[in-house]
Amino acid sequence: MGFLKIILKWILSTLAITITSYVLPFIEISGDSVLKRIGIAFIAGLVLGIINLFIKPVVKLFALPVNILTLGLFNIIINAGMLWIVDYFVDGFKVSGFWGYIWSSLLISIITVTLSRIFLYERKGEKDDKGE
Repeated sequence: MGFLKIILKWILSTLAITITSYVLPFIEISGDSVLKRIGIAFIAGLVLGIINLFIKPVVKLFALPVNILTLGLFNIIINAGMLWIVDYFVDGFKVSGFWGYIWSSLLISIITVTLSRIFLYERKGEKDDKGE
């Protein structure tokens, strides 16, 4: 995965967090100005990306039996837990309540997947990076 693709995924994740904060009443991004709120959203997107890269695979591995029993629905709880970690570490980013974490993580996931499919779509047979 190229560096540009990583940056674009970060921007899409930040956009998903921002859209979710406007749509759902559970997420609050605080700041004095719009620029400050955008900065907090970028930090939250970065932290969420790092958590999803390093912590989420380990949690999914340990939760595999429960995930199999629930036919994958436990992934929603895992995503809500990852959002809780972001809430814990990022000042100015606040999610309220258990259902706030559930609905927010669900909407962030849907928006991120949709935007990724739109902006990061590669046709079958397309070569990566060098065109080989």
